[in-house]
Amino acid sequence: MWENFSRAIRFLLTGQFRRVWNEVHVRLYRGVWAALWPFVLPGRRRGRPMPAGKLARETDHPVAFASPDHIAPKGTAVNNSTHKKFILYMDAKLRREFGNGTLRMMDLGCAGGQTVADFLALRWHGVGIEGSDFSLKHRRANWAQLANTNLFTGDITRPFQVTLDGRPTTFHLITAWEVMEHIATPDLKQVFENVSRHLEPGGYFIASTTVTSDIHEGIELHQTQWTNPQWRDYVTKNFPELEYVDVGLKIYQFVRYNFIHPSFLLYRKRREAWQPVQKL
Repeated sequence: MWENFSRAIRFLLTGQFRRVWNEVHVRLYRGVWAALWPFVLPGRRRGRPMPAGKLARETDHPVAFASPDHIAPKGTAVNNSTHKKFILYMDAKLRREFGNGTLRMMDLGCAGGQTVADFLALRWHGVGIEGSDFSLKHRRANWAQLANTNLFTGDITRPFQVTLDGRPTTFHLITAWEVMEHIATPDLKQVFENVSRHLEPGGYFIASTTVTSDIHEGIELHQTQWTNPQWRDYVTKNFPELEYVDVGLKIYQFVRYNFIHPSFLLYRKRREAWQPVQKL
């Protein structure tokens, strides 16, 4: 609390009035949706069955031991991000697009797992994958209740497979909030291959990224500091099955964002029946 207050004073003294307004506005906005959540939730999930089946994560690399975020835990030790507006918006959007069956989501770099927990409350299947085992060992946030049932450790820069009742499963929504910049550039290909393989045709991959540096305990945590055009160019060249889309959300309606350098990866996996339009 004191840290946020001192930052606000520093911004005001340096003339960054717009930045202070943005931060205040966003906190109020998120607070309103958090207050509405208990009232909206019962009606939204009414009539939905509890998700059936057992989720599991298969991998030969259960912890990202070489990751700077495991060596010097920061976000994984304190973050537990969510945004009720985003949760409710995507729930309504994907239910319109996929119908009334049980939807499935996965959050990469899930930290405390609150985004997963909120989708579970809406009776989705939910999985969170976290590279560090810090939260698991400390049973922090949602790991105390959801460890190894919905929240799993795993190195997303190595092949892994999520299963439902022992069979490979796919997801209608995969998220990664300020995670991709933590990946070493040579490892990005495997991360996107994991994403693409786990996406249901027509499903969405939504991520926020930042171009800024983040040094913690003398270690640079942000290993790929790309601009949004660089990210989009990389995906276009290497993963044509992912098409860039506008999901209809404003910057402050995503779970995480950077007002100074806003950057979102918004992709939908092309359906198998998709064919490019032929010009006559």
